[in-house]
Amino acid sequence: MKKTLLVLMMLSAAAAYAGEAEDRLLSVQSVYRAALHEQNSNDSKIISLQSDLESAQRRLQAAQSDIDRLKGEIQTALAQKEQQNAKLQQAGQMLDAAWNAVYGAGGSKANQ
Repeated sequence: MKKTLLVLMMLSAAAAYAGEAEDRLLSVQSVYRAALHEQNSNDSKIISLQSDLESAQRRLQAAQSDIDRLKGEIQTALAQKEQQNAKLQQAGQMLDAAWNAVYGAGGSKANQ
């Protein structure tokens, strides 16, 4: 009887130990799954951020191209303005000379 009781106690202890080990295994598996889920979520976030960065870099390059183009157009327009100002000044001088030839300096045709 003592032997039977001893065997039963050992089996009970082994079952209790096995139960604790299984509980520990389930707990560790749960922790592992949670860590894996966090890693997968972070990987997805990294991929998304990299995609956003590439998109922003493309927009920046396009904007820089626009800036360079607009600077060139402004320089061209300013050069044209200088040419137009020179033509306008020359035409104004010619108009003054023609006016003076007809009306005299500061005069009017009515005075003649």
